[in-house]
Amino acid sequence: MEFSNAKVAKLLRNVAAAYTLKKFGNFFQIRAYENAADGIENSTAEIYDLWQEGKLSEVPNLGEKIQGYLNELFSGGKVKHFVEVQDGIPPVIFEMLDISGVGPKTASVLAELGVKDLKDLRTKLKSGELVSKGFSAKIAQKVLKGLTEANQRGNRMLLPYAVAQAEKILNYLKNNADTLKVYPLGSLRRMVATVGDLDFAVCSKKPKEIVEYFCAMPGITRVVDRGESRATVVLRGGFQADLLVGEPGSYGALLQHFTGSKTHNIKLRILANKKGLSLSEYGVRKGERGKGKGEREESIKTETEEELYGMLGMQTPPPEIREDTGEIEAALNHRLPELVEIKEIRGDLHTHSNFPNLHPSHGPGVNSIEEIIKKAESLGYEYIGITDHTLAFSATSKEERISWVEKRTKFIQSIKSRTKDTRVLNGLEIDILTDGTLSVPDEALATLDYCIAGIHSGHADPKEQITKRLLSALSNPYVDIISHPTGRLLNERESSDADWDEVFRVAAKRKKILEINAHPVRLDLRDDLVRRALKFGVKFIINTDAHEVSQMDNMGFGVSVARRGWAEKKDIVNTWDWTKLTEWFRI
Repeated sequence: MEFSNAKVAKLLRNVAAAYTLKKFGNFFQIRAYENAADGIENSTAEIYDLWQEGKLSEVPNLGEKIQGYLNELFSGGKVKHFVEVQDGIPPVIFEMLDISGVGPKTASVLAELGVKDLKDLRTKLKSGELVSKGFSAKIAQKVLKGLTEANQRGNRMLLPYAVAQAEKILNYLKNNADTLKVYPLGSLRRMVATVGDLDFAVCSKKPKEIVEYFCAMPGITRVVDRGESRATVVLRGGFQADLLVGEPGSYGALLQHFTGSKTHNIKLRILANKKGLSLSEYGVRKGERGKGKGEREESIKTETEEELYGMLGMQTPPPEIREDTGEIEAALNHRLPELVEIKEIRGDLHTHSNFPNLHPSHGPGVNSIEEIIKKAESLGYEYIGITDHTLAFSATSKEERISWVEKRTKFIQSIKSRTKDTRVLNGLEIDILTDGTLSVPDEALATLDYCIAGIHSGHADPKEQITKRLLSALSNPYVDIISHPTGRLLNERESSDADWDEVFRVAAKRKKILEINAHPVRLDLRDDLVRRALKFGVKFIINTDAHEVSQMDNMGFGVSVARRGWAEKKDIVNTWDWTKLTEWFRI
């Protein structure tokens, strides 16, 4: 089998599903496989490479037993136990697990109703055949929606994974003495939430040598195409990587052209034509665009993007905002925003520890509060917030939840008194329930430094209900931040629908903060909604939602979302110093 992270994670989820259907093992064993799959999917390194390097233990949630099974998989191509546990289960059941909202039991029911494959599933859902056989009409509608979303997602990488793979390739290309400059291209350089292929542009006087060097790179499974100044290869993870090599005199034009976006480039070409210039990947030239090799010879020197944009009388828009959403007009008027930068972040207010909780509402963190603080200190943060999930609302009483909050608060207070370099804030992440109430009573919330509230269930609820839930939380005096507002999970679950203008209006009016969640599968609030919320005067916070200390390194991806949303330092509360922050939170 192909040993990409996605394939290995899928295999582990199939095993978990088989355990569930055959009632093999207990809840904790099933959860172990699901957590291991999450850890592999969120890893920015290839799991097969980590195995070769003897570093499987570095993957969060990967226990020794599953590590042993992976060793068997990578050594021999299959795992005897996995084959046995999945034996007798129709393959279509595992196929349907890729549909959002379809678990093992629902998939099993659909298989029993005669579904043969995903195409057959769509046909029978649309025809109403499954409902006529007793399948829930409401669930059928959700399955059809999930099936459509799954088809639309395609094979795209999450941004953090794409960046990690790209950095390896960039470092490899930089090590060649003939490489003068090298940059990623396309959606990766613009830091879009998901990335298709990995594209790179090298500046060199020896293109042929660079191409040969690129095609000899470790981790390539197949060379699809190679020419004098370009090449296409397939990487071990199954993704495609493309290389373009440009001459120094026209490298700026090449870089600008293939960074995109397409709509940005179209408008830029129209602007150039009005000035008597034409643009192409070969450079800038006067008059109408030429053809063939002559175009290269007649091109005006454009070693950098700044030279190209300068010829058009404009500032150089940062790659993240080149989407034809007003950046060209702003650049012409020399009014581009000063986008927030990672170096301006002073703290992280959404992290999860392993503080004891017998009935957690959601997955707890891996590390202790002390380890989180130590990591924050290593990042040079002025402050760090600990926001564990509380006790499960459905499994505990109000008194138990209050008692647990009090116990945890006392523990954090004791840590605060002996922590000097980085200030520690006592927070919680609580649930906004389906009726808009909160999972923790106000008397407990009043004892905290701050509170984060988020929707963790019912993401497919109607627009009116999602809006009502968010507005209800925003009206609570003890709620300071709304976490991952749209609830999306990239490549898995679409954003919830809400009246976002009303949410933004109320958030700004009540001085509530909306989170830009930097977790690899979230990157939420979406960049387009960040831009929209800014018009209402909303303030944001960029958090990592880290459940393991290494995930605190994901902050830069949240910053990229903020930048794509045109956010500046003044818009992001965790760029503020301690004094200003405490004034806002009234600590």
